[in-house]
Amino acid sequence: MESLQDRSPSSEGGSPSEVPRSGKLGRIAGHTRGLVEDLREWIDLRVDLAILEMEERIDDLRNEVALGITLAFLGFFAAMFVLTTVALGLGWLLGHPFWGFLIVSVILVLTVTALAQTRPELMPPSNLFEQIRGKESDSDEDGRPTREAQATVDPSAERD
Repeated sequence: MESLQDRSPSSEGGSPSEVPRSGKLGRIAGHTRGLVEDLREWIDLRVDLAILEMEERIDDLRNEVALGITLAFLGFFAAMFVLTTVALGLGWLLGHPFWGFLIVSVILVLTVTALAQTRPELMPPSNLFEQIRGKESDSDEDGRPTREAQATVDPSAERD
C-alpha cells in the first residue's frame, strides 16, 4: 500500500485545477487551463448571442406576419365596403342599383384580366442568397483587383 507521500498528483483523482503549480511547467499548465476555460466561456457566450439574435429575428418576423394578416383582413373588408358604396352610388345616379353593381363588377373583371395577361412583378425579388452569402463576390473580398480573362492565339506559333 502506498503512502500519501508516494502518490503522484495525477493519481489523486482530483480535478486538474487542484494540481499544485510549482515550476515553469506547472505555471504553463495552469495558464493553459485558464486559457481553455476562458475559450469555453467565450464560445458559450457566442452561442448564446447567436441564439438571442435568432430569437429576435423570429420575433420580428412573427410580428410582421401578424401585422400583415391584420392589415389584409381589415383592408379586405374596407375594400368591400368601398366597392359596395361605389356600386350603390353609381346605381343611385343611374336610377337602379343593378347598374352600379354591374359597372363595378366589370371594372374588377377587367383589372383581374389585365393583371393576369401582363403578370407584372408586384413584389421585388427577395435576394435571399445574396443576403446569406454576402453582397460582394469572393474576389472582391480578397482585395485583389478583378479583370477580364484575355487570351490571344498567335497563328504563326501553331505551325510546325
